[in-house]
Amino acid sequence: MPSYRDEVLILKRRAYRDHDVLLTLFTKQHGKVAAVAKGVRRPQHKMAGALQPLNWSDVALYRGRSNLETVTEALLKQGFWRIADELERLSWALVLVDVLDQLWPEREPSPPSFDLVAAALGALNEGRPASSVGLAAGFRLLAIAGFLPDMGQCSVCGEAFHRGVVTIDVTSGQVLCQTCAPTHSAADRIRLGSLRSLQYWLRDQPERLGRAVVTGPMKGELEHLFFRYVLHETAKPLKSYQFLQNLDRMAHGPEGGKHADH
Repeated sequence: MPSYRDEVLILKRRAYRDHDVLLTLFTKQHGKVAAVAKGVRRPQHKMAGALQPLNWSDVALYRGRSNLETVTEALLKQGFWRIADELERLSWALVLVDVLDQLWPEREPSPPSFDLVAAALGALNEGRPASSVGLAAGFRLLAIAGFLPDMGQCSVCGEAFHRGVVTIDVTSGQVLCQTCAPTHSAADRIRLGSLRSLQYWLRDQPERLGRAVVTGPMKGELEHLFFRYVLHETAKPLKSYQFLQNLDRMAHGPEGGKHADH
């Protein structure tokens, strides 16, 4: 299969040689691939607009002997230009594409992940609450990748959660009720209401991203938990998360108001 066509999300782009760019693409049917687009940085190149980061495009790719595919044609399917109008929207969009890039190995297809992130970018572009869109899509990505435990019942006794706080041990992959959780534990504890929001997000439809909004302490708990999971699975902090932290410090002072360092 030397040549093929696919829908892609542009995850990353950087300059290469005189007029070329190197791209990280998440294709719908072929997974994540690295590609080169030749001459795209020349003025008024016909593929330039379709190959901007965060765009959803239809591309033709050629697979030669190199590890890099070559983009031979690119048509913009949907641009999400309004995301850049607000820094929080942009930061959550970058978080999602960062997670997609970090969690999926090359050439491992995941059409549900593609559809989810495309829907999330659309929701952010519409101006839906950025953190609720980002968290809902982010936890869904973790679930698709197989990194979330069953959030519906205690990992030890099998009972559904009805009262008290819920303990989530990211390292062991356990979710524990108030009775089964150790008295002294370094695991995260979240309110039952926060768990209910997470459960809802995991079964909701992608087109509804951002309709169920969390604020205040619940948002703080779920953000902390999400980035704890991401750090555990990637073993390194996301640059996009650091950007989100900097925004928080700008809004709330040096100590921040929403995020804690993990």
